[in-house]
Amino acid sequence: MSDNHYDYIIAGAGAAGLSLALRLASKPFANKQVLLLDRSAKRENDRTWCFWEKGPGMYDEAVFRSWDAVKFYGPNAALDLHIAPYRYKMLRGLDFYDYALNKLNDSPNVVVKKAEIYDIGLSGTDAEVNTSEGSFTAPWVFSSLLGNEEIHDAKKRLFLWQHFLGWNIRSEEPIFDPNQPVMMDFRVPQIDGSCFVYVLPLSKCEALVEYTVFSPEVWDKEVYEQATREYLRMFYNLTDFDILHTEQGRIPMSSYKFPVSEGRVVFIGTAGGQTKASTGYTFMNIQRHSDAIVDRLLNGQSPIVSRSAWERRFSLYDNTLLHVLVHQQMRGADLFETLFSKNPAPRMFDFLDDQSHFLQELAIMNSVPRRKFAKAFFKELF
Repeated sequence: MSDNHYDYIIAGAGAAGLSLALRLASKPFANKQVLLLDRSAKRENDRTWCFWEKGPGMYDEAVFRSWDAVKFYGPNAALDLHIAPYRYKMLRGLDFYDYALNKLNDSPNVVVKKAEIYDIGLSGTDAEVNTSEGSFTAPWVFSSLLGNEEIHDAKKRLFLWQHFLGWNIRSEEPIFDPNQPVMMDFRVPQIDGSCFVYVLPLSKCEALVEYTVFSPEVWDKEVYEQATREYLRMFYNLTDFDILHTEQGRIPMSSYKFPVSEGRVVFIGTAGGQTKASTGYTFMNIQRHSDAIVDRLLNGQSPIVSRSAWERRFSLYDNTLLHVLVHQQMRGADLFETLFSKNPAPRMFDFLDDQSHFLQELAIMNSVPRRKFAKAFFKELF
């Protein structure tokens, strides 16, 4: 094998790329050479992933905080959600990067290389990745790179940005309850779309406060900042605090069917359709997709994973919810309040993770305004 040829190349070292690389660094793949490419050294705490999980998980060593109950605020309801058998977990970006890269650096079959990726094409029967550090080939490339062309295509369908700004803040006074994270707080003005805040307390004096919006256009930074300050003033009586860290980002929520693969390139992460269209949740979908890729490779199959016709019902549910939000047939604040007030939290978590069974789904369908959702459902079905 030449220095520039590998068994597998992973383009992008975000959540999807690192999750797959960790699995390919395991013992069953000890005789396979893996190259992980990214333009960044991953030394910044650029994001936080929040997800729920039953029992111990693969990344518990890196999880910063976890809780067995969360708070939900709607326009008219305050709910204490007891989520067992789930735990709500907070995984900070830098903690995840350090955890993953330390393990990969100890894996003799994985090479991590910092390089700008220019394009991915074909070289004979292999895929070829052209980078600032040279060209590399492999029978299979797994790419999480999401380009403007894909976003352009996604905007032709139902489309919203989930965009956010988060502050890790510290106050002089002990105003946060470390045992009570706020998963969603919709008591803020519903401007341009659906707006909510989540608050993850790290101690009595410190918390991550993230202002999140579902809307067609992304806000200027100053708008988030003003809205976050107003939220802290209104609901925590807090005007004087230190901002220790800032994170900002956006995630596409679309009914567009992102391609699963193109030739010898398999798409992963948001680029591979792993972002849930109705909520933007991605992290646990990435884990299941990575497991499915690895299972297929171990069984000597193509790593291209396709959903069965029955599993594709979840895409229909997502598109129905997104249809209602995009066409403003029901405010997001009212929709999520209805869902969480009329369904047990574990049922909702199963549903939002695409792990529910049909009887649970029927109960959820019966908890929302039937006429609005039936109309949206059949529009998306046909």
